[in-house]
Amino acid sequence: MQPVNIILVLTLLISTGCVSSQGFNRAAMDERLHSTLTPIPPSQPVSHQSARPSAPLRLGIFFAKHNVPDTPTIRKVEWLSVDRDQLFRELAPLREAQLLTDMFVLMDVALRGDDIQGIRKAGARFGADLVLVIDGIAGVDRYNNHLAWLYPTLIGAYLVPGTESDALVMATGNLWAVRSDWHAPIQTVEEQSKTVGAAVFVEDNVSLQEAKTLAIRTLGKHIAETLQRP
Repeated sequence: MQPVNIILVLTLLISTGCVSSQGFNRAAMDERLHSTLTPIPPSQPVSHQSARPSAPLRLGIFFAKHNVPDTPTIRKVEWLSVDRDQLFRELAPLREAQLLTDMFVLMDVALRGDDIQGIRKAGARFGADLVLVIDGIAGVDRYNNHLAWLYPTLIGAYLVPGTESDALVMATGNLWAVRSDWHAPIQTVEEQSKTVGAAVFVEDNVSLQEAKTLAIRTLGKHIAETLQRP
């Protein structure tokens, strides 16, 4: 049985990680993120000449979704209800400061992140003054560390913390006025997280969610700063 066990473990190692860290392809991630960002319609150039809508404001938030396949190292970001709730918490001080009267998520399944006109119209239908389009991309670097040499003992694959999963999440956004050409891009943020454990227990989704949580926290600060500017 021992040869069979070794074969099983080796198969497991091949399928769960590289022997060393490959890092993140930030250039490819950045290109993929910004290639899917909401384009500026020709009739609506970036402009700060129009006055920003006056506070207090109703803010509609749209989380962009992508129907593109994942690769081994680059993943699309799945926006969950917990992520939406977290962003609401990050922006809650703006309600206390009476800059925002309400925040809500635009859930129209027909909308796409590159359809700014459609997003603005949807926001207007629900009484928004501004719409915020959130977008993100993620990268995963999964590899085995120096303890992985114990994996061929089979039990090591269950007990030895020889596998690491690093996750990087890039997130950004754009604020658009519903009734004017005012537009403000939000600074792109990057956050990382790491999960270390035995090969059979390390899940990439854990490190991805932790990195996403950090990214939303930082992005929320940038959104708040943008809305607080005179």
